[in-house]
Amino acid sequence: MPASLTPLISLAQPGDWLLVAITLVLAYTVFSLVGFGSALIASAPLAWVIPVARVIPLLALLDCTGSLTRGWRARQFVAKPELLRMLPGLLFGQLLGVFVLVKLPAAWMALLLGAFVLFQGVRGLWEARGATVPPLRALATEGPAAAIRDFLRGLLGGVLGGLFGNGGFIYASYLQRRLDSREAFRATQAVLIAISTAWRVTLCAMAGLVDGQLLATAVLLLPALMVGTYLGHHIDLRLSRGQLFLVLNLLLLASGAALIWRFF
Repeated sequence: MPASLTPLISLAQPGDWLLVAITLVLAYTVFSLVGFGSALIASAPLAWVIPVARVIPLLALLDCTGSLTRGWRARQFVAKPELLRMLPGLLFGQLLGVFVLVKLPAAWMALLLGAFVLFQGVRGLWEARGATVPPLRALATEGPAAAIRDFLRGLLGGVLGGLFGNGGFIYASYLQRRLDSREAFRATQAVLIAISTAWRVTLCAMAGLVDGQLLATAVLLLPALMVGTYLGHHIDLRLSRGQLFLVLNLLLLASGAALIWRFF
């Protein structure tokens, strides 16, 4: 096999491939159930065997086809005003996030990634105990102040997406409090994720983070993505929404703590 197409994971390390495959199956099962979280779950374990700066573009490639298809199918239910409020900040934030991704040393990236994932797990568990957030509907939805707030939310999601591979929980948290229709929420979230993923792949390619090795690795890992998606759609986990998010946040705690422990 040409060196330019050699996967990022050594073919002589079946244990590494097994770890990555199990991680991706779990990540995309959760993504199919809750609509986000694939990178939050997968990024820290993958960073054990793949350079951190390569994990984010790899996951972006794996996400791209599925998210674009999902967004296209749901396009008729999209809440366009909410989408347009978030979009400018999202695009600019992704640009900033990928720039930082390219410039930061690998060790710092790993530590920041572990801390970020760990924080999201703690945050999710804390909110599950009943911590409340002021509803967005109570805030003004028009005018300069509202436009700035919406841009900043999109910017935060974009930076986290470009740097860590997932700002989807920012969009979900925003949209679920602004949209009453479940179809509108799912459709708008899907289109935001589709645009975010496609833009991230483009930026990573322009930054030189996408090459033959990355493409070869993504192709070899597509079966794990497909299995996870199938499980998410067809297995009845018999979990309430609260139980499902408890599992998600515990997984975030474990993966983030494992990556931090590795480097200390």
